[in-house]
Amino acid sequence: MASHEDRIKKENKTLRNIIIGIAILCILIILFVFMSNRTQSSSFTYKGVKFETVKFCDSGPPCLILYNTSLPVRSNGTDYLVSSVAQSTNNYIFYLRNDPRTLNVGFNGTPVYNSNVVLKYDAPFVCNDSALAGANFNLLYQTLGANVINDQNATCDPYNRYTYIDFLPGNETKIEQVGPACYNIYIKGCEVLKGTEKYMIETFVQVNDELYNQSY
Repeated sequence: MASHEDRIKKENKTLRNIIIGIAILCILIILFVFMSNRTQSSSFTYKGVKFETVKFCDSGPPCLILYNTSLPVRSNGTDYLVSSVAQSTNNYIFYLRNDPRTLNVGFNGTPVYNSNVVLKYDAPFVCNDSALAGANFNLLYQTLGANVINDQNATCDPYNRYTYIDFLPGNETKIEQVGPACYNIYIKGCEVLKGTEKYMIETFVQVNDELYNQSY
């Protein structure tokens, strides 16, 4: 028969094991919640283009919500150029701030991209997101193999020798095609990201259609 002292030792050992088990369980729960909140993602399709919603909650709440999509690319020295899926060596990921499904920006036309893309700004658009908008815009066209030029004296080319995009102030943010490869992007206030990302989204749709329906 166990002595009183032995019973106390046995009970203390059992209690210690229970406490250790509870502590381990709490740590696992905390780690699970942390990793779940750190990056949460879900995918959806917009006009045939696959997007993924990604939440970064490291500094949240609120979480930073981005929407990404990718294009198949092939390395060309230090550059990555859009390629057919069969010939691609990697995928180039683009991150957007606006949800393509709910981005309420009208687009009257179809994006046409040429080897040269001329940008013109008829307003300074000194906004917090201007630099990000310009960088994303240029990056997309560079990936498509285009030479991006800023020319404040340029005009629409009726012969489709280059893509011409003019950024203009407007009462609403919208995009209008005004020539074979000429577009006016009207920006209301500081909605530069909305205007540029809408154009990018429709370009993704166009490129995706060409990649999967004809050779690139």
